[in-house]
Amino acid sequence: MKNYEEINVLKETKRNAGMAINAIDTLMSKIYNQEFAYELTSQRNRFREFERKAEAGLWEYGITVKESGWEKAMLWGGIQANTLLNISTPHVADMMIKGNTRGIADLMKVRHNNKNTGSYANEIAEELMDFEEENIERLKQFCR
Repeated sequence: MKNYEEINVLKETKRNAGMAINAIDTLMSKIYNQEFAYELTSQRNRFREFERKAEAGLWEYGITVKESGWEKAMLWGGIQANTLLNISTPHVADMMIKGNTRGIADLMKVRHNNKNTGSYANEIAEELMDFEEENIERLKQFCR
């Protein structure tokens, strides 16, 4: 049972970080504020570290998880629609804040539903949630 729950948390951690990476990659061509672009690039690099850690944990169980093309397409479409008429830095920063908030909520939910996980999965998920909270605080400066 513990392995199944550990795998669930690791999968959600990988999915969460992967979605953030895809969102940032999609938004980068729309960003004209250098400081904001630097912040998002820095966040993207850190999200990639979390994705790799989760992949390594899943690898221990012999599992490789492919990215969902459907989720990626939905994310891309949502971003295109959301930035069609407004690509201002405050608007994009607000989109990223909402994404980080959703990421925290999704991780909290999967951890709540999989309480018997090992320390590795919990540590990564906890670190990712802390990082997303930090992101929210840093992104607030761009909402002005």
